[in-house]
Amino acid sequence: MNSVERALRTKNLLWYNFLFWMFLCAAEILKTFSFSENFGYDYDIIWIIRWPLSVYLTFWILSYFAFHIYITSRHLKSIKFIGFHALASVIFAALHKILSPIIALLLERLFYDVETLPLENLGSLIKLTWFDIFLGIAVYWAIVVILMGINYYRKFQDEYNKVIELESQLVSAQLQSMKMQLHPHFLFNAFNTISMMVRKGKKDDAVNMISNLGDMLRQSLSKETRQFVSLQEEILLLNKYLSIETMRYKERLTVEMDIDESLNHYLVPNLILQPIVENAFKHGISKNLGPSILKISTRKKNNMLHLRVFNSGSELPLGWEFHKNKGIGLLNTSTRLMKLYDDEVKFLIIEMDDGVSVEIILPLSQ
Repeated sequence: MNSVERALRTKNLLWYNFLFWMFLCAAEILKTFSFSENFGYDYDIIWIIRWPLSVYLTFWILSYFAFHIYITSRHLKSIKFIGFHALASVIFAALHKILSPIIALLLERLFYDVETLPLENLGSLIKLTWFDIFLGIAVYWAIVVILMGINYYRKFQDEYNKVIELESQLVSAQLQSMKMQLHPHFLFNAFNTISMMVRKGKKDDAVNMISNLGDMLRQSLSKETRQFVSLQEEILLLNKYLSIETMRYKERLTVEMDIDESLNHYLVPNLILQPIVENAFKHGISKNLGPSILKISTRKKNNMLHLRVFNSGSELPLGWEFHKNKGIGLLNTSTRLMKLYDDEVKFLIIEMDDGVSVEIILPLSQ
């Protein structure tokens, strides 16, 4: 696949282009031959060469010029794009009128031993008329419109595939979250903590924990596949999870929430923070024998949204590399972020003296 086909991602595009022009040429030959038969005109190879063979061959050759011009200019803004191609279409029409008789002369010399048109008389055929200009411009813009249609179709197809893939990844993230929350150890610890509260007479705390656990499970089992939720919704779901884990670790865990409420209306990917927090418990806090600190912060800096999760204690394993050692949670998170934001997102895992920090930097959207 050459550069034109790669740019428009249509396999065999140039081959289809050749067949298209040859089909038009063959149809024109049959039409002209039928006309000459009906009205008794002589129609020989010379006339076929001059019309339509040389004309359509020239259009075919110049179509590659139009292809490359379109590819180099397709990122221009609309006004510049139109002006650029308006000039290119006039050049295209002039080149066609100049090259067509030259190609006709070369073809005649290929099929005939005797010159039917001396080279010095070639200029008599190269006379640019308004019809020639209009025809060349019309053909050029027809090519551009077809290429624009192919390009927009490919973009639409890419966006559709991207949406399907993102929905699949979101379902995968929800499934992973549900597995974590339905994990026997998690449920055992949650229910054990609830039963302890009931025995100690802390009924309000027990009811609150049961409510949070129910909300979490309902959210996990929900079939809703919204790609984006408000930051406030994401934090509320995270707080329900943290309320259960805080009861589990009791005095061993300190949770610090530094949430800028003025940012709560901004949109973030659904379930983007919970896998990171779960990862902090699984690989960090749960392995600490002493007190642990979990810090979650949101802030705005340089017109970007910064989401940060820090857990104290354990360090990253020696030789740890993100692209080699990321687990399912981090893999799903990083892949979704790249699909949603392309190069506008940053996903940072930083090892610090007192723990590990994960930071997501997103464009602001609402």
